[in-house]
Amino acid sequence: MTVRKVFVTGTTGFIGRHLVERLIAEGYSVGALVRSSSSLRKMEGMGEISSYEGDVRNYDDLQKAFSAFQPDAVIHLVTYYAVMHRADEIGVMLDTNVKGTINLLEAAKESGTVKLFINTSTCAVYKPENRLLSEQDAVRPQNLYSMTKLQAEEACSYYAEAFDLPCATLRLFPPYGPGDHERRLIPYVIDCIIKNVPPNLTTGKQEWDFVYIDDIVSAFVATLKASPFSDKHPVFNIGTGNAVSIRTVVEKIRNALGSDIDLPWGSVPHRVNEVWYNSSNSAQAANVLGWKPETGIDDGITRTVAWFKDYFQRKQV
Repeated sequence: MTVRKVFVTGTTGFIGRHLVERLIAEGYSVGALVRSSSSLRKMEGMGEISSYEGDVRNYDDLQKAFSAFQPDAVIHLVTYYAVMHRADEIGVMLDTNVKGTINLLEAAKESGTVKLFINTSTCAVYKPENRLLSEQDAVRPQNLYSMTKLQAEEACSYYAEAFDLPCATLRLFPPYGPGDHERRLIPYVIDCIIKNVPPNLTTGKQEWDFVYIDDIVSAFVATLKASPFSDKHPVFNIGTGNAVSIRTVVEKIRNALGSDIDLPWGSVPHRVNEVWYNSSNSAQAANVLGWKPETGIDDGITRTVAWFKDYFQRKQV
């Protein structure tokens, strides 16, 4: 199957910006769904993007965009994320993550051009286990966010079976890298240490499977190139198989910045739904997609620290 035109939601987000840049570099035509409140300014210099104003929560917006762009494939990244939700976030989370995905699937079905729908999910759908997790392991959403992502996966399975719309889901283990949201752990720690301000830290005993952004992007591109699949809706874990403690990651950041600042471990409590361990068995992605991570944690942290050091300095100017 030849895919030339890819419609992407969430293009202005962390993963979306990196993915669009790679897709354009590899010769794909990219269509972007952009909310009126968003800006493509961060995408400048990447190449030509066909942008369509709209929201996944509005089916008419999607129908118009698909009719104009006529995509061969869809990569669905947009999401409403909350580790611990507030009551006033429930509606928008359901509307974005569940209804929005169904709207997009419906528009893809009705388009007549879409040959592949790639959905983005999370490792937080799994029941926590102190071992490598595979796609066949039990699911038990760890928070409301991951529950909505599991419902989105189920919607993909339904459209794949009922309407013969080929789908694939990538369950991402924790992404990191240049351009990540400043409030996430790694950018936050970098910013604090640059300012010589002790970061607020838990015990740091959690062990997570951090995946560098370039490897995340490569997984999406590999999925485009590997289709069609024998299953109507295959699911792929995207992780390294190497869990690293938060303590180790923070210490690597401190070393990369040449700092000797004291790290106040245990200065903040753990979340009620704390994830103590996650790590991926990604054999299925290797066997079916031909994908394997290429960036180790040391190299990834070095690149990320260098990028954010320059970014935070430029912000001060």
